[in-house]
Amino acid sequence: MLRTFAKHFLFSMSYTIDQQQLSERIFSIVKIIAVPSGLYIFLSFIILAFLYMTGFSVALGSFAELVKISDPKVLEELILTNSAEILVLNIVLSIFFHYLLSGIYGMIKSSETSAIVGLGSAYKALFSLKGLKALNVIIIIQLLSSTFSYFLDAAGFSLVGFALGILIQFLTYFVVPAIYADNQGIWNSLNFSVKTVNEKPGLLFVFMTITYLLSLAGLLFLGIGIIFTLPLNYIVSYSLYSHISVQFKN
Repeated sequence: MLRTFAKHFLFSMSYTIDQQQLSERIFSIVKIIAVPSGLYIFLSFIILAFLYMTGFSVALGSFAELVKISDPKVLEELILTNSAEILVLNIVLSIFFHYLLSGIYGMIKSSETSAIVGLGSAYKALFSLKGLKALNVIIIIQLLSSTFSYFLDAAGFSLVGFALGILIQFLTYFVVPAIYADNQGIWNSLNFSVKTVNEKPGLLFVFMTITYLLSLAGLLFLGIGIIFTLPLNYIVSYSLYSHISVQFKN
């Protein structure tokens, strides 16, 4: 079925977005996974914080000693001295965090067949074949974005590097959802994402921008609200993918 879908997709790129139908799908998913996904993100932040503390302890020496430093200049010099180690740490943990959060797609997938979804759906998705495919894609995307941004920033073109990073994320918007939703291969999911985005870049950019703004709105409530608004990014991307891809499967 996936091969037929891929072949059909190569020759047909026309699709429409029924905003009412899409909204109903998004709200139906939110009702089921809002609470468990918020708890999952909260636990993910705790894991990330622990890994950062451990990483800084290894990269910069004893973390306990770093906490005792009262002079900001001394701390800044220490960070600059170990900038390479910190850069590697940020890239590795960024990849891990994106991979960890992709488990939300497992929750969304489970919500299609069950009205009760737990944290197990997320962790089960992460350690499945789909999760391993998603990890490979996330590694490639994050490494490309980080590498281009780093070298362009070093060359004095930081804004170009930032824009290029956004472009890469934009073009690969549907890659991970395609893997979790339909178990597509890495190449097919990448092909689908790039061509789908190129078909209606303006409309999809508006969707994505509004979604990101809404998800970041959680920061206004002492930052705690982000655990409930961040899942919206994943719900919208998965719903958009499903809404568009079904038009090529029929």
